[in-house]
Amino acid sequence: MAILISVWGVIISCVGLFMLLKPQGFADVIVLFSRQRYFHAVEIISRLMIGAALLLDAHNTSFPLVFEVIANLLFIIAVFLVFMTEKYHKMFALWAGTHCISWFRPAGVSALIFGLWAVYVSIN
Repeated sequence: MAILISVWGVIISCVGLFMLLKPQGFADVIVLFSRQRYFHAVEIISRLMIGAALLLDAHNTSFPLVFEVIANLLFIIAVFLVFMTEKYHKMFALWAGTHCISWFRPAGVSALIFGLWAVYVSIN
């Protein structure tokens, strides 16, 4: 059983459910978090840690290649964020939190389904 991927799947499902049920609340959280001093560093470090966890546990799933690809995408995004700089990352987060609210419901459905799928393939 891939414990790290199962936990990650549950978290993704919970975030997806939040996006689905309260898209405005999700947008407010993005805006609030983007104003924190540690925002940029947490975004980079969390992507690196999640990517490492997915790589470490991918072989324990039914679809290791899927999780290896996601992990590598997280690593690429983390490097991109380093070069993007905190200023532009914050501007993007504020823009997304104010202009993309209509996208949060469909994204929430996708995240909920994907998170449940991740849990399923990590325990089989």
